[in-house]
Amino acid sequence: MGEDNTMIWCTKYILMVICVVAIALCGCALLCVGLWLCFDPTMREYTYAAEELEEYYIAVYVLIGIGGLMMLIGFLGCCGSCLENTCLLGTFFFFLMLICIAEVGGGLFAYFKQEEIETLIQTKMPTSLNKYDSDKQVKEAIDKIQLDFLCCGVNGPIDWKNTTFFQDNDVPVSCCINRQKTGERSCTMKPPPNVNKDTDFTSLGISPDGCANSLYKALQSNVTLVAGLVIGIGAVQVLGMIFSMCLCCAIRNSDKNYPV
Repeated sequence: MGEDNTMIWCTKYILMVICVVAIALCGCALLCVGLWLCFDPTMREYTYAAEELEEYYIAVYVLIGIGGLMMLIGFLGCCGSCLENTCLLGTFFFFLMLICIAEVGGGLFAYFKQEEIETLIQTKMPTSLNKYDSDKQVKEAIDKIQLDFLCCGVNGPIDWKNTTFFQDNDVPVSCCINRQKTGERSCTMKPPPNVNKDTDFTSLGISPDGCANSLYKALQSNVTLVAGLVIGIGAVQVLGMIFSMCLCCAIRNSDKNYPV
């Protein structure tokens, strides 16, 4: 009996620490990261320039949901361990296992969809270029990307050639290499050059690189950050499942040995 009580006591408080300090706080961390990715002004402008990447925000909303659910599950596990209730502990184990499966599935999905996201950016961003002179938000978003990443167009400056903005003006000032020094136009692509692999846009004062690849890398860096966070949280979740089962078994064994 004494050994059983000691086992229950030790397992109970270890599980409480895991539930309250680890799982609940990890859920809070996921929730905060998700909210940051969703509402960060820079990321919103980046995705707006790519026609509001729905796939990106779906992933962010799932992250927010998992974070909130983990906080609730941490509270559930804490209650189950305090009350030594096997039903609550079993529910805690079940939902924690579901979250682990969702995280693994989401991670695999994100890994195999990386190239598709890059293709989506290259497909959707040209539409944004055509809205540059008619949508103020799109204009601000594209200018910010071109300024931040020292780039121009989707795959290069020539992407501006067939836009209505270029017909009436030129490439945006944000494409100019010296734009940050002067704040005024210091480049031109008129008349448009006959583009080939040897075309030197730098000599025209224009940033030669396209923005699609830079934008994709910016989004990918956030995915890497979240992936590292989820891996660490996954280890804590596995510990939580192990200790919840140990506590359940210890409680049941104690009940069996309890004299009627």
